[in-house]
Amino acid sequence: MKRNWSLLIAIVLVLTTLAGCGTEKDAATDKGTDKTEGQTTTPVEKKLNEFNWEMPDKTIEINFYSGQDNPDKVKEHEAELQKYILEKFNVKLHNIVYDVDQKEKLNLMLASNDYPEVITGLSESQAQQWVDQGKAIEIGEYVDKLGPNIKSQLETWFKSYNSEDGKLYMLPKYWGLLPIPDNSAHIRNDWYVAMGSPKFETPEQYYDILKQMQAAHPKNAKGEKTYALSGVAPVTNTMVPTLAGMWGLQAGYKVSPEGDMTHWVNTQEGLELTKFMNQIYRDGLLDPDTFVNKFDEWKAKFSSERIMGHIGPWWQSWNAGHEVWQKTNKNWTEDQRYVQVKLKAASAEKAYLSPKNARGGSFTIITDKAKNPEDIIKWMNFSITDMGTRLVGWGAPNQQDSVWKFENGKWSWVESAKKAIIDATWNYDTSDKLGQGYLMLVEGQGTMKDDGKSTLWFDQNFNDEAKWKKIMNDNLKDTIYDNSLGSITIPANDPLTMTKQQIDDQIETLWSKAVMSKTEDELTKNYNDMKDKLNSSGLHDIEKFRSDTYKKRMTTWK
Repeated sequence: MKRNWSLLIAIVLVLTTLAGCGTEKDAATDKGTDKTEGQTTTPVEKKLNEFNWEMPDKTIEINFYSGQDNPDKVKEHEAELQKYILEKFNVKLHNIVYDVDQKEKLNLMLASNDYPEVITGLSESQAQQWVDQGKAIEIGEYVDKLGPNIKSQLETWFKSYNSEDGKLYMLPKYWGLLPIPDNSAHIRNDWYVAMGSPKFETPEQYYDILKQMQAAHPKNAKGEKTYALSGVAPVTNTMVPTLAGMWGLQAGYKVSPEGDMTHWVNTQEGLELTKFMNQIYRDGLLDPDTFVNKFDEWKAKFSSERIMGHIGPWWQSWNAGHEVWQKTNKNWTEDQRYVQVKLKAASAEKAYLSPKNARGGSFTIITDKAKNPEDIIKWMNFSITDMGTRLVGWGAPNQQDSVWKFENGKWSWVESAKKAIIDATWNYDTSDKLGQGYLMLVEGQGTMKDDGKSTLWFDQNFNDEAKWKKIMNDNLKDTIYDNSLGSITIPANDPLTMTKQQIDDQIETLWSKAVMSKTEDELTKNYNDMKDKLNSSGLHDIEKFRSDTYKKRMTTWK
C-alpha cells in the first residue's frame, strides 16, 4: 500500500511539473488556451502562415470535379498554383475534368457511385439532384463551427442557400455583383471613325450604320463577301437575350411589377426584334452561317475582316478581333478593333443588356465521399476571403510570371502585368499558365470588401485606367442590372425540366426559320407558328413556374 501511494504521489508531481512548462511564441505561432471549468490547461499552438492560415499538421487533399475540359491542359495550368498552395498552406487541390459532356459525366458518376469528395460548377438544379439522392452532405453544422468568413462574405444571401427545411447543402461560386458589362452591340471602330462617327441609339440606327460600312467594304482582302452582322450559335442563348434587353426585357423575359414573367416569344417585343433581324437577312447582310457558327469558325471569319457588327458578350469581339490582329498584322493600330455600345429600342424605357446574379448561379457541394468535411470547410473559409480570392483568382504571387506580389502581409501588382492590361497587350495564354481561376470552389466575382475595388478577374482591375475598357464601361454602365430574383432554375426532378429541354431543342430552329423568312408576311406566320408550337410544348407552364418562384422570392428574400 505504501509503495502504491508513493507511486501515485510521484505521478502527480510529474504531471504538475509538465503542466507548468511552456514554450516561447515565435513569429509564425499563435497560442490559444484551453479552459475547463475556469482552469487553464496546456496552451494550444497554432502555426500561422503569412496569409493568417492555420497550418495543418497533415496535408489536406481536396479532389474536385469541375466539368468538361481537356485533362492534360488543366493539369498543366493548375500546376504552379497547386504547388504554391501545397507549399504555403499544406493543402493540395486537384481539379478533375473529363473531356466528356458535364451532364453525361454527372449522370455516370451517380449511376456508378464513383465521384470525388467535392463537385463544383453545378447549376442549382444539378446540385439539388445530388442532395435528393443523398450524395451531398449537409454542411450547415460545419459552417456554423468553422466558416465565419463564409457567412460574413455571403451576408444577406446566406440564408437563401438553405433548403426549405433550413438545411445547407450547397455554396455558391462566382457570386457577387461585378458592375461591368457582359453583353452589348459591337461595331468595327476604325471604319466607324472613318465614317465620321455618326450618332446612333436604336437598333435600326445601328444597322443603318453597319449597312453603310458594309457598302464601303463589300469584300475583304481575299475577295470574300462581308456582312453587316453575324453571330455565334446557339444564338437564342446569347444574341437573343441581348436583343431582348434592347427592347426592355430582362434575361429574355418581360417582368411585371407584380412579378409575372413572360417569355420573349410571347411578347410584342419578341416579334419586333425578330422583324429587325429579318430585315438584315432580307437585305442579304446577315452572315448566312449565323445559326450554325461554332466559335472558332466564327472567330476566323471575324478576324479575316468579313463582319461589321456583332451582338453578344463583349469578350468575343476582343478575342476574335484586335487580340488576333495585334499579333498577325505588323501595321496594326489600336483603333483597329471593335467597340461595345448600347442600343435601346425606341419603345423601351431602359436597356437591360447585362443581367447579374449576385447570389451566384454556379454551386459547389461536398459529397458523401468526403472523409474529413471539416478540412474542406476550413479551406473554403479561407478561400472565400478577399485574400483567398486574390490567390485563387490571380494565381501564385512572387513567381517569375506572377501578376501580383505578397510581401510582409501586403500585396501589390506587378507593374508590367498591370501595364499590359491597361495597354491591351496582355497575352491571355499567360493567365491560363498562372492557374487563374482553375482552383475555384466558393470564390466571388464582385468587388472585394477590403478595398472596395479589387475583383477576382485580374483583367478587370484597371478599367478606369485602361482606355478601351473604360470606353466600354462608360458606354454600357446603365445597361447592367441585378437579376438575382429572376435567375431561376427548374429542379432536376421536376417534369418541367424535360419540358424546358424540349423547348430549348426547338427554339433555335424555329426562330432561325422566322428570321430567314422571305417576306414580312411569311415572318409573321413563321413567328406565330413558333409561338404556338412552343406554347403547346409547355412554355406557359414554365412561365407560371418562374412567375410563382419570382413572387415568392420577392417576399422571402427581402
